[in-house]
Amino acid sequence: MKHLKRLAWFLLKSPQRRLVGWQTLFTDLRGVLSVSWNRLFRREAEEIWVCTGLLNRSDHFLNVLLPSLLAARKQGARIALSVADCGSSDHTGLEAAIRERWDGTLVFSSVSETFARSRCFNRAIRQAKGSLYFICDADMSVPPNLGRLLSRYVSTYSAWVPVCRFMLGPKPEDGWKYHSAGTGNLACTKEHLERSGMLNEAITSWGGEDWDLFFRLYRAGIMPLRTRCHYLVHHHHPSLKPADFKPLF
Repeated sequence: MKHLKRLAWFLLKSPQRRLVGWQTLFTDLRGVLSVSWNRLFRREAEEIWVCTGLLNRSDHFLNVLLPSLLAARKQGARIALSVADCGSSDHTGLEAAIRERWDGTLVFSSVSETFARSRCFNRAIRQAKGSLYFICDADMSVPPNLGRLLSRYVSTYSAWVPVCRFMLGPKPEDGWKYHSAGTGNLACTKEHLERSGMLNEAITSWGGEDWDLFFRLYRAGIMPLRTRCHYLVHHHHPSLKPADFKPLF
């Protein structure tokens, strides 16, 4: 009964039906079929451009995200980095510190400006050189099988918006939960972004730019697939959420 209720919610009441329209049923069906095809006929892995923007998250980037990317590379993922810094003051010589640890391709820029996630991340995306992107925050650690996951879930008709684990405190024993409300991690192609647009730079407050892109993907006929990913982890830090923040759903 529980699974039937979930299916009914997905078919009839999910956000894409209410906010975009019933044509999203076809988009979901086509996306699921393309992902199923990828599972049956594994494609050769493409180079992944990991794009991130940051302001004073240097320690997280160096000690959390970067080691996880190195672990994914050991499992065969071909990874290049595009980092857009927004004038961080928590680490002197951030680019040099990254290059000491990362011997792969790196494009780095630092611009002292008021931080807005959409603007900063768009800069990281624009300076990337490839056609397959994984967009994530600097406080994430990625799964070691990142390459295989993107080969499975990203196709002409599907992007991947994974549900990460959210740490409730600075230590693993503090507990965690799946952060189903967050859509800040996105794997997609350059074509997906050309069809749906980049992050909306008119959104300068905390949050919302990722959900805005989520629904524009649907309007462009691309299914943003949501799956739980155990080894995609958001690491704890003091909240930036404003006091008047209201969730979209």
